[in-house]
Formats: sequence, C-alpha cells, structure tokens
Amino acid sequence: MNMVSLDICKRSIGLDSVNVSFLRDEGTQAGKKPFPLVVTPRWESSLSFLTTWMEANRAWLDERLLQYGAVLIRGFEIDSGADMQKAMRSFQPKLNNTYRGTSPRNLIPGTEYIFSAAEVPVNYPIAQHLEMSFLPAPPKQLFFGCLQPSQSTGGETALADFRKVYQDLPCDLRQKLLEKGVRYTRTHYKQGARFTYDVASMLSWSELFGTSDKATVERMCAAEGTPVQWTGDDTFVSITQASPYQLHPVTKEPVWFNHIQVFHWTTFTAELWFSWKRTRDWRLLIHCFFVTCFCLIKYGMLGHRMSLHSTFGDGEEISVAEMNKIRHAIHRNMVFSRWEKGDVMLIDNFSTSHGRQPTYDKGRKIVVAWADPMVKTNEFVTNTTAVAIQNEARIVVNESEFVHMENPQERTPPSTLTKEESDVLQEQLSTKNSILQNYGGMNPQDEISESTILVMKRIVAEAERKSHKKSFSQPSLMHLSQVWES
Repeated sequence: MNMVSLDICKRSIGLDSVNVSFLRDEGTQAGKKPFPLVVTPRWESSLSFLTTWMEANRAWLDERLLQYGAVLIRGFEIDSGADMQKAMRSFQPKLNNTYRGTSPRNLIPGTEYIFSAAEVPVNYPIAQHLEMSFLPAPPKQLFFGCLQPSQSTGGETALADFRKVYQDLPCDLRQKLLEKGVRYTRTHYKQGARFTYDVASMLSWSELFGTSDKATVERMCAAEGTPVQWTGDDTFVSITQASPYQLHPVTKEPVWFNHIQVFHWTTFTAELWFSWKRTRDWRLLIHCFFVTCFCLIKYGMLGHRMSLHSTFGDGEEISVAEMNKIRHAIHRNMVFSRWEKGDVMLIDNFSTSHGRQPTYDKGRKIVVAWADPMVKTNEFVTNTTAVAIQNEARIVVNESEFVHMENPQERTPPSTLTKEESDVLQEQLSTKNSILQNYGGMNPQDEISESTILVMKRIVAEAERKSHKKSFSQPSLMHLSQVWES
C-alpha cells in the first residue's frame, strides 16, 4: 500500500478503519457464543475519530447489539468523565439522567449524564441484572466506561445473555414463574443505612427521588406508574407485580427479565462464594463465611426482610433451592473480562445483564450512563398468547393454532405381561414414587435421572447430619459448598 492509499484509509470512517473481534475469556466455554464484540482502532485512536466513527456507524452498532448483546470499544484515548460522555452520546444522543435504581450513585463532575457505577464498598458483589428491570419502563440501552481499572483480583463487570438464561431454567420452575409472576416490595427509609450487607437500604428515598418532600415523591411516582404508600416514620414502600419474562422488543426472543436473583437474602453470600471459587482469593472466602452467618441469623432465622424483597406473585416465598436453580442458570452464561483504561461498553439492556465482581482495590473507577426508558410491552403474557413449556420445548403458540391431539392411550398396544409380572412392576413403581415424593419433593413424572440425583443428595446430607452432628456454630468449607452448589 503506497503512502497516498494509506492516508486515504486513515481518513476513512467506515468499518475498514477499525478492527473487529471477539473477547474470549474464562467465561467463554466450548459451544457458547463468544461476546462481547470488540472494536479497536486500526490506525486512528483519538477521541475525535471515535465520536465521528460511532456517529457514522450507529446502524451497524445497533445491529451488533441486537445480535451479540454487548459491544466493547477499546483502545481509544478516553481519559475523563467528559470524554466518556462525548463517546457515549456519539452513539446514543438520547441519554437520560433519571435514576430509580437500587445502588447509590453520584454524578461525575463536569458531566450531565455520567454517574459512578455504584457507591458501595468494592468488596460487595453485585449480582447479574438488567438495569432497573423491575420498573414499568427500564432503560433501552446501558453504557459503562472505565476510568481506572482494578489492579488486583476481581473488579470485572461480568455479562450474561439473559435470553440464554431463560432457555436454561428448569422447565417446572419456568412454568411456575410464568403462572404466578413476581412481586417486588421496595422499602426505603428517610435516612440510608451505613453498615449493612443490604445494599438497597443504603439508598434513602430522598436520595432516590432527589427531594425530601413526600408530596413531590408521590407526584413523581404517579407520573412513572409506581404505586407508593408511607408507613411508620416516613418510610417509603412500593409493592408491584411484574412478569418474570419479556419478549425482546425487536427480535421477539424470550428474555429472563426480572430482579429476583438480586432481591433475595441468599444472593450476597452466594455471589461471594462463586467469586471465591473463580479467583481463590481467601479474603472473599472469609468475607463469605461471616456474611453467611449474619444472613442466616437475620433473614433465615429471625425472619427479617431485605429493603428490596421479591416473592412469587401470590406472595409465596422463593425457596433457597429454587433460587439456586436460577442462580446456576445465570452463572452458566456469565463471561468475565478485565477492564482497561478508556474502555466503553455498550449493552442492550433488554437482553444482556451486567454485575460487579468484588475486589479489594479501592482505586477502581467505573462510570455508567443509560438511554431513555422503553416501556415494557408484556407481550409474553398477553391474553392472545399461550406459552407452552413441556420438557425442553419452549414454544409461543397462538390460541388459534391449538389443534386436537390424539390420545396416546388410544394407540398403545395391549400389555404382554402376566398378572404376576404386572403386580411386581406396579409395586416397584409405587415404591419409586413414594421415595421421590417423600424424600425428593419431586413428581413421579419428572425425569428419573434428575430426581434420583436430588434424592441421593438429600439422603447423603441427612445421613451426614445425623452421623456427624454438625452444629450451626461450626460451619465448614464443605457445608458452604453444599449450600451453594446443591
């Protein structure tokens, strides 16, 4: 290539002026779609080039977000919150600064739309979630930027494809959530808590709404479609019902779309446990031990509720076993990557979740911005659509498409067993069903392999408890493992 051609290429703002690749990391397993997509400079790395390039290629970036869920912009000259705002607005001019989330945040000086990601201790994990998914209208897109990466273990902003999480949920639990829905009880006090493992309680309602006038808060809630009531000493309470799933507004793919994995009393300790398993940082294990004891006593034994409490739509509590199934489906689809200074992450907030891995580097500085809200359509549970979930099938069927199905018994050939053989078989089946129901808590129609595994786990755990007589005051590494791995 001669000098003239090279100069022309450097002035180009097309796709040929950047490098496009995938970020493969420890979370990208064999057979899993790699993401996020990564865009790096080919020749020009200045901020002015990046903003010009993103403006010219918005349509292409939008398509990639729909396809992959996240795009990482890396290697450009971004040094401040103001630089981040310029870069993010070059892709999404309609940024929004109304925040109704759960983590305390501060506006970055010199900006209008860039906030600190979370003003909570850096060694607190933040579980995977879609930003403000519990609201009637969450942000359409989310943008993170790195001003200072963590220099020690942890600190990643992990991602997960919540379309895949929906598919990986156990069928019976997915159907139960569909039928019952979810309920959020949100409580904020006039003064936020300081020393607590309940992150949401750190945020007071006056900080959440930017005013200490209750009448103003009520007007804001009415405009946003959020129910509100006041209890006790100026305590804000909002109880809402929501669907656990949404159809993506563009692709119409089903998405795990709720916050219950965040609003559950076991989440903090479970996330610490998984972080320790991944990093083997013993500080996290020690932290996990003490938090587990605290949460077991406060929430498990004394029955206290978190500031943000989630249940099934009819008020039934989500059990630890059910939450572990949800949590494992999420963790199977998580990817982790280390931040680099100047990184900008574009995220489709209607398909791809984010969360924070704990670290002990207090210098880590991640900022966030978000697009205008998009009203949830709740197409997934409209009156004209039925969702059929049988075995591993995940089908959306219109009412008019239902047809009469032949009864399998009408075409089953007659049995060739003798009466004695039939009696023996019936006795064996009755014994199996009794074991499954009494010890496994499963229906006889469930997959035998899954049921048998569950029965074995419970029998072994019960035998160990009786033989060793482990006490609550002496939890071991093995018992922590059984809690979060079972």
